[in-house]
Formats: sequence, structure tokens, C-alpha cells
Amino acid sequence: MNKDKIIQYVLLSIIVIAVAVSGYLILKPGDNQTVTQGTEGMALVVDGKQVVAMTVYPSKYDPNYFKVKVGVPVRWEITSSGQPGCDSGSMIANGLLDGAVYLNPNAGQVTVKEFTPKNVGTYQFTCPMGMVRGTLEVVN
Repeated sequence: MNKDKIIQYVLLSIIVIAVAVSGYLILKPGDNQTVTQGTEGMALVVDGKQVVAMTVYPSKYDPNYFKVKVGVPVRWEITSSGQPGCDSGSMIANGLLDGAVYLNPNAGQVTVKEFTPKNVGTYQFTCPMGMVRGTLEVVN
């Protein structure tokens, strides 16, 4: 193996470890409360926040579609299945959240992300590679 390949592997390893450690330090698991959507497909409101809950599996988000109202705070509860996969480390929701959401890899652990949607629209959330996708629709 040549010297350049060794340097590439070392740098890649350092990046992977840094991301894993950062995610571990940032995570704040919440209580494991099951919440479903209302009859009109809208997120239920609990304590003044729209609550959406999903579970992350190796190749899917379940459920993978949510509808919330603009201007009303959202509590997004993301439960880990504990199964490794592209979508089990972090999630990106461009245009909706600032930066990636680092997910807790331990089975049953819940990562909570709170935000208030500012604009009406349809937003995609994905794993870092864009292979596993979901949709969060923000309406009036």
C-alpha cells in the first residue's frame, strides 16, 4: 500500500470518529412518547407544540411523511431502531433545519429536534447520502 493511500485511510478514520464523538456529545434523548397524526393528517399538538414521531430503520423512516402548520413550534421525536444503516447516524433537512440532526444509535433511544417552521412548503429530509427520504409538509 502506498503512502498516499495510508494517509487517506487515516484521515477518513479521523473524520468518522470525530462525527461519531460529536453526535454522542450533542444527543439529548427525550422521553419515549408515542404520538400519531390527527384525522386530517396534521401533527397533534401537545403542550403547544406539534409533535411528530418516527422511527429510523436501516433503509427507511417510519412514517416518512408529516404535515405541520407554519409558525407553530414542532417537536420532532426520532427513535432509533438500533440497526446500523446509512440513515441511522444523522439526518439532513435542508431549508427546514440548520445543520444535520445527529441521531442516537442505541435501540429505543429518542433524539428530539425542536424548531418552528417559518415558511410554507414541502421539505425533504434524508440520510447524508440522500438514499433514504421523507417529507415534512408545512401548510397554513
